[in-house]
Amino acid sequence: MCGILGIVSYTGQPLQIDDAEIRCMRDSMQFRGPDDSGLLRIDPTAVLAHRRLSIRDPAHGQQPWVSDDGRFALTYNGELYNTAELAQRTRSHFPGPPRTHCDTEELMRLLSVFGVEGVRHLRGMYAAGLYDREQQRLLLFRDRFGVKPLYYMDCDGTIVFASSMAALLKWPGFRPRPFRPAMTHYLMTLRPELDHQTMIEGIRQVPPGCLLIADRGGVSIQQYWDYPQADEDISPGEVEQRLDERLRDAVQSRIVSDVPVGMMLSGGVDSSLLGTYVAESLGDEFVAECGIGRSDDGATEKDYAARAASVLKCRFRTVEVNSGDYRDAWKLLIGQTAQPLITPSDVVIYQLARSLKQRVGVVLGGEGADELLCGYTPIHGIGRDYDLQRQLERRIGSEANADLAVFQQSLLLTYQGGSLASLAEAYFTRATIIPPTAIAMLTRDSIDDLREIRDYYTRQLTVDDGAQFGGMAAMTRFLHRDNLQALLLRLDQATMAASLEARVPYTDHRLIEAIWSTPLEHRFRVQEESRKSLRTSSELDALGLLESKAVLRDLARRRLPDDLANRRKASFPTPVLNWLQSDWKDWAADTLRESQFLRENFQAGFLQELSIAPDQAGFWTWPLLNLALWSEEVFGY
Repeated sequence: MCGILGIVSYTGQPLQIDDAEIRCMRDSMQFRGPDDSGLLRIDPTAVLAHRRLSIRDPAHGQQPWVSDDGRFALTYNGELYNTAELAQRTRSHFPGPPRTHCDTEELMRLLSVFGVEGVRHLRGMYAAGLYDREQQRLLLFRDRFGVKPLYYMDCDGTIVFASSMAALLKWPGFRPRPFRPAMTHYLMTLRPELDHQTMIEGIRQVPPGCLLIADRGGVSIQQYWDYPQADEDISPGEVEQRLDERLRDAVQSRIVSDVPVGMMLSGGVDSSLLGTYVAESLGDEFVAECGIGRSDDGATEKDYAARAASVLKCRFRTVEVNSGDYRDAWKLLIGQTAQPLITPSDVVIYQLARSLKQRVGVVLGGEGADELLCGYTPIHGIGRDYDLQRQLERRIGSEANADLAVFQQSLLLTYQGGSLASLAEAYFTRATIIPPTAIAMLTRDSIDDLREIRDYYTRQLTVDDGAQFGGMAAMTRFLHRDNLQALLLRLDQATMAASLEARVPYTDHRLIEAIWSTPLEHRFRVQEESRKSLRTSSELDALGLLESKAVLRDLARRRLPDDLANRRKASFPTPVLNWLQSDWKDWAADTLRESQFLRENFQAGFLQELSIAPDQAGFWTWPLLNLALWSEEVFGY
């Protein structure tokens, strides 16, 4: 994996930046690419730079890459898994075969022949910048689901882009300021973006599945991929067969590497099932590791991971992180990325990646299964509950009224209300870390921020009233787009900090397209055998009448022992809450009281209450501490 950087004046004005300043920006990403570096001034208006982590054809493929005719220059970060297909598409346009085995050359060939349309043919994870010297045009593009990051800012007619926000902060003369709505959104959800605007004003991400074009006509963003229609009527067995075939293919395509390949193995069903396909491809004795925070609570996850490892016959070990090492790595990661942590497990993944880097150069991970196959029972269940409410409200008669009354009582217990007015409001009730009511007490002048956040969620969670499962479909799409992007960013930042490449088979777009068009009830299965089904998803789950990721579990039962295939979803084991109330208690209280940034942006009385009662503050303290550490690194206070 690599770090990319580019500076292009799309108005035609010459750039006023010297090579030393460009190298400073580029080399802030050295951890992303420790093996090589490059810098190319294309013309007075464009420069590209690159840091390389060598995975494919290490002896060749140095970047920026220039086309044979000198027209195009490319800086690229990622891996393409269909290079043979791409070579077939372009073979007739070139006099001879590629000079290297590196996917960078195949990508350049494709783009030089097909232009922006070539992006649609890519299979993999990627973020890239292509400059056309003849047209004086910049093309930025990013993979369909955001596996690889791509940040940019428009500075008075100059596009500056990079794999890391930290690189953009070194743009000469740039003075960062917090973007309040995104910062408030982070406190609520731990997602560091709002509608692709980051927490630093003016720095945005190219949206997944999109490309950005900048030339004399200005800057535009176009979408090149979208989810297929979910209209196929096929049986659960057919869905299972499709999942089996596509997941096997996704794994096989991702083990192609010129360095050793291993995997991150937890004790969950997604990871364990993935491991069976890895074992088929790599054979016994492949390398796998599990990471946990050191505490008694981590024993269960460690035991399940060890159980999966014994079934897979891999070379397995566990990496444990104590509270002191966690705090040190916490600050390191924020310094490298210029972003707060996205989940408490970021540090554990980083320490796990450091350990794996000693044994392999590429790892496979299980991110994406929950979002694709409806694995978040409380949140996916919001969509199911909304649909059931609409169905009951449309019925007439005394029996219908009785059924609706039963369900409304269940709604009252789950959502603190007898009706779901909208998916967005239900989401805020069930799925936020710090809810809007508390945000209003914590944050000064939060009315406009909360309005912008609500407007965004209302747009994203719009329900197709003509669809039978419109609420479930809207929630599934939202989680796959927004939640998955945040988790992929977490994985990228934590593994890249250790110079380790992570690949995610559950995000293969051919797999996703094949499953997306199948009925949702095959993924989120409710037993309809009694009036107990007239309850919210959370209640049904507690009663054992709901099965999330149903088709995946059906497949897992054919490939794994029952204790692994049937294991309920568990959070990644990180004892942050325990540490906040013990090892970190004094430090956390001092930070909440003394951080100048927190005092300027949040109510002092509320912060004081949190600092003196960490056991009552619960998890609210953790995102605030992240903002305090983030402000020190980004704003200097």
